[in-house]
Amino acid sequence: MNDFRSIVDRCRKNDRRAQLEFYHLFYKGVYNSSLRILGNREEAEEVMQETFLKVFDRISAYEADAEKMLRILKRIAVNRSIDIYRKRRVRFAELEEVAGQPEEEAEAELYPDPEIVARTLPRLAERDRLILTLRLIEGMEYEEIAAGMKVAISSARSRFTRARQKLVELIKKECNYESLRR
Repeated sequence: MNDFRSIVDRCRKNDRRAQLEFYHLFYKGVYNSSLRILGNREEAEEVMQETFLKVFDRISAYEADAEKMLRILKRIAVNRSIDIYRKRRVRFAELEEVAGQPEEEAEAELYPDPEIVARTLPRLAERDRLILTLRLIEGMEYEEIAAGMKVAISSARSRFTRARQKLVELIKKECNYESLRR
């Protein structure tokens, strides 16, 4: 990690080579986080570039810790991606909370092979893909998701539950289809 501290120190001095090294360390994670939310390569690349520019402008405010830096970069990218997503959608409609659905139920259900989930997730509507990505892949709490989407926490939970149900239904169809092909 001494190398990372050196890179950050050089970035603080506006060393372009150090900034390029820094970029190469983290760009894939930042890009993928944004792409999963937006579903559009060009927008994800734009968010990734904005994220790095923002961090380089304030690099002196951050610690030289690679793990923390990745979390910071991803958080900036996720928040910006949500902003773009929100602009694309005029406004999210509030949903009622699913009656009688325990909160932990969404977390307790086991998903099949991650490859099947990865293949199936893009087939969901954007709104469903967004909430599942934020919760399952980015690991965000409902409070954070609700704040980012500007909805009530109960709506974030409800949306997640409904999106999860749709994903499970698609996966079941996918698994049945694959078992018939074998």
